[in-house]
Amino acid sequence: MRFFWAFLFTLSLLTFGHLRALSAAEIELAPGLTDDQKAIIIRGSIEAGDDDRFFDLAEQAPRAIVFLESPGGLVTTGLSIGAEIAIRGYTTLVLDGTGCHSICAIIWVAGERRYMSPSAKISVHAAYRMRNDASGAPLTSESGIANAQIGAFLNELGLSYEAIRYFTFAGPSDDLLQITPDIAQALSIDVAIQHPDGVTPASARPTPRRVTRQASQYAGLVTHCASLLGLDEGYLIEQSRLVLRRGHDLFGPETFVPLLSEFANTTKADLSQQGAVRWCLSAERDLRYDGLTTGIDGPSYNCSKSSTRTEFAICASPDLWVLDRVIASIYGYFRNNAGAQRAQDFLASQRSWLARRNSCSDDQGCIAQRYTSRMMEFGY
Repeated sequence: MRFFWAFLFTLSLLTFGHLRALSAAEIELAPGLTDDQKAIIIRGSIEAGDDDRFFDLAEQAPRAIVFLESPGGLVTTGLSIGAEIAIRGYTTLVLDGTGCHSICAIIWVAGERRYMSPSAKISVHAAYRMRNDASGAPLTSESGIANAQIGAFLNELGLSYEAIRYFTFAGPSDDLLQITPDIAQALSIDVAIQHPDGVTPASARPTPRRVTRQASQYAGLVTHCASLLGLDEGYLIEQSRLVLRRGHDLFGPETFVPLLSEFANTTKADLSQQGAVRWCLSAERDLRYDGLTTGIDGPSYNCSKSSTRTEFAICASPDLWVLDRVIASIYGYFRNNAGAQRAQDFLASQRSWLARRNSCSDDQGCIAQRYTSRMMEFGY
């Protein structure tokens, strides 16, 4: 963590030093945290052609942190840079300094992982255009087309309606709207906060939409996955209540009334598209990766009785616990609901598959692939 902060400090010196005299955007490539990672530094006004320059540098950086300090600039150029960041899964970062404003904030929010310092200056307003009145005096007016493009882009990023409205609300004559860590959290924008002594990850900063998604996933696990995964329904219901109670304390209960309905419909659509088995796997993984628990403490068998390297490897991986439970549940269902001859066929195919799985030894990637292929054999 100290090394990461030292890396950020180096970026600050580079950006605030020899780039400060530049007026147009300067886009440069710098070393990253690892050999396969780079830092792409953008500072200054975003102007025509900057997206081409960014693309050329991005081609040299499979992984990158994009460091931003800009007053804004051209909407189309900024959206092009933002799209490239989103497609490549880059991280974006704004530290203390003059800040990241207007279209720069759109670029920042396009990051797969977004970082900001506690006092970073990030602000937004509606897109506008400059023109002259009959006397030749300059006038500014909102650009409906540009705002529609921004709104569509933010929607593609998965931002909430409230966040999209916030990004495009302030007019040309209004003060820019600030995005502080607290405002980002209230708008359901996942942001990690970079402090001098460490990072507060996005997962530790609940947002209304994440809270609602978690509560909805717990409810879905109760309805669709308890039998499949061997889950305690009462435990899941209590976890859902705890998540919502924490959200109510942070944001107020009225925040969640429209969101619960929205996420109930989303869950229904996802179940229809993915099927219950794959949805259950995804929902359990999402909750676990958020640092929450579903009560799963091992695979379908007793790990203390493991006898092969494969079984020990499965016991060491929560991801494999869930896959093992799913396969055991599906196999048991098919075998118990088949005739005698068909049950013997299922038993033979299961033994053949177990031999293929065990040939992976302790290679967890290989084991996961064997479980996935077995699900496909069962039609899931």
